[in-house]
Amino acid sequence: MAVRADDPLARRSRITPADLTGGHIRLPEDSSSRAHRDTAFARLGVRLPSDTGVADRDTAILLAGPGMGRAVVPSLPGQAATGPVRFLPLPELPPLPVGWAVRRWTALNPPARSFADLIEEQHGAA
Repeated sequence: MAVRADDPLARRSRITPADLTGGHIRLPEDSSSRAHRDTAFARLGVRLPSDTGVADRDTAILLAGPGMGRAVVPSLPGQAATGPVRFLPLPELPPLPVGWAVRRWTALNPPARSFADLIEEQHGAA
């Protein structure tokens, strides 16, 4: 979860569903991240109050910085614990499934094809 650096939760090393009180920044209803999160919270019996909605995860994180709310967002490599936002793990939530698909490799532009080749080289094809 992304919280403002001076939020009382920011000093903790992790949070639990019981800590999820107060206003939350919600992701778009049609996003897979939101659907996955809502399903996981329903299983845990948690209902998050929300006053603010955004179009994407990055905007949710930006709004958490000035204290517009807390944002439950996917954990990403390289998320810094410095600056106006702190990221706290919520271990009870299952990780988001990620992946990608392409209909025709020839339709990818050169940078996208280079990226796909690099991922395949480092992690193998699925």
